[in-house]
Amino acid sequence: MGTWIWIWICICGGFLSPKWKWFRWPERLVIFTFGLVFSKGLMTLVLQNLSSFLTDSLNLKLKEAITIVNLQEGLRNMLQICVALCIDAYLGYRWMLILSSLLYSAGLFLLALSVPGGERCPSNCFKELKHTSFWEGLTLVIVGGAAQVIPLYALSFEQTRVAKIPEDYEPARVQVGCFRFRVKIGGWRNFLQKVIRWLLFLFLITGALTSVYGFFFYYDKWQQHFFQSAVAIIIGLLWFLCGFPFYGPRRLQRSPLSIMLHTLIAAWQKRHLKYQINLDEEDQNHSLTDHLELLNSAAVKESPADDNLRRRWRLCTVTEVQQTKLLLDIIPMSATFIVYGMVKSLGNTFFIEQADRMHGSISVVVLQLIQFISKSAVNEGYKMVFEKRIQRIKRRYSDGVKIGIGMLTSILCCAVASQVESKRLKALKKKGLLDNPEAEAPMSAYWLLLQFIFLGAMEGLAGDGIVNFFGHYAPDSRRYAPVFTSSLSGFGTILSIGFIAIIDYYSRFRYKESWIGESVNESRLDLIYRAYVMLAVLNCFIYAYVASSYSYDNIIGRPENEQEIPVLEVKQQQEEEKAAGDPQNKQEQEEYQLQRMSVR
Repeated sequence: MGTWIWIWICICGGFLSPKWKWFRWPERLVIFTFGLVFSKGLMTLVLQNLSSFLTDSLNLKLKEAITIVNLQEGLRNMLQICVALCIDAYLGYRWMLILSSLLYSAGLFLLALSVPGGERCPSNCFKELKHTSFWEGLTLVIVGGAAQVIPLYALSFEQTRVAKIPEDYEPARVQVGCFRFRVKIGGWRNFLQKVIRWLLFLFLITGALTSVYGFFFYYDKWQQHFFQSAVAIIIGLLWFLCGFPFYGPRRLQRSPLSIMLHTLIAAWQKRHLKYQINLDEEDQNHSLTDHLELLNSAAVKESPADDNLRRRWRLCTVTEVQQTKLLLDIIPMSATFIVYGMVKSLGNTFFIEQADRMHGSISVVVLQLIQFISKSAVNEGYKMVFEKRIQRIKRRYSDGVKIGIGMLTSILCCAVASQVESKRLKALKKKGLLDNPEAEAPMSAYWLLLQFIFLGAMEGLAGDGIVNFFGHYAPDSRRYAPVFTSSLSGFGTILSIGFIAIIDYYSRFRYKESWIGESVNESRLDLIYRAYVMLAVLNCFIYAYVASSYSYDNIIGRPENEQEIPVLEVKQQQEEEKAAGDPQNKQEQEEYQLQRMSVR
């Protein structure tokens, strides 16, 4: 153990050493997030398998467990939009990452304390949960998990996103140790950023594999899973604090959501004015579109002598009005993405319960790993086979086609799940085990493989397509495209609770029995899946209508072509070597002069 610690210190010291001048300062600071990235991978399966903890360890009813899981996942995703607003206006990335890590680890510690002392509760423990630290721990996990995603990604992976290389870069000689290379400086920077990015993925995958190992051999040791995850977050936070002095001051800014609220209030207060006159001086060279004309009055300046209009939320610039129009335009399309979150919630609830009650040596963790592989493979396959061809023909429709195919895949996922569950229930009925909540169906869990593959394909197509859609059509897309996607997915997860309640009420009213029993063996998940099939089919028709009538002319651009978010300003400066040395080094070496700059 001591040897690995010394190796780690040497690697980090090498990255921070001034001699490593080919690594710019933003890439060097990324190493302080390696510990938290590892803990993020370690947490991958803990929350995904929370339903097993609730039904197996706490012995909760199926309906109670599903409600708790969907509630925590939905709120954790929806709160990200509030976190983004708080980061932009108050805390910044670093302080939000510190605060979220503390809340996250505290919540996991409390969940570990709420685990029963024995293997499981002898009876339903739902009423006894108020006497434990479960609800307090779950609340902190929801808030901490929501608050950690954005700052951790921004200070790690976002700092290694390669900006577009200028075409005017000329080849130059770069010396690395005893070797010299003739490369473009932009291409060399590209390579170095990829090296740091590969290291980030290495720590993330290492944490995920550690989690897979723990669940594969110690699936029921929930106290150990919660405790290890909390300790990993604390260690990662301590390592991040070691690099805290190297960052510059915070840089706060307005978010597109606050701009939209500002514009709507200003337009309502000045709805009696016409925008053709009295525009702000700085907006004289800009023009307002006739689309959503009621918002144009927000840019009208009532009194040229009044400089406090903006403080009173009565004046906006033309750019702010146009950004508000873009956000309002994507609302109809965004509403069709909610069903994606509803179907996605099945993977962490009913699918897990199915796998726990089927015979076979395959573990739920293996199925989830296959789901992740399917998601990545389908996404990359679509990019290689279809995306470039669609972009050559009609580039603006590429995102819509990808989302549409993903929604069709959601129908197949629910249909296959319904058929597999019908077969599972028939196998239980044949053996007379339907009334036994702990019985395992005499059929292999490999039957679930296809529905997990379709679920991963849906996430790779629809999920990535939604992120790209917001990245192309939403203001400030680089920061807020993933936030909007997660918030809509979380809202769909919350709505899934109400949808299941409606199905339960319908089954009781129509068939005088509930389709959601106390356990998965006493439920009719096959009929619930059919209801999701009908919902997904209806949503596909609505999406086809909305997508066909949507105007794709307002494309902003691709997020990958935007400028990178700086942590420290780095200036390139050519200096001639005055000291004696190799004459070929004159005007060839480049020095990076570091200056403090604001960081969020």
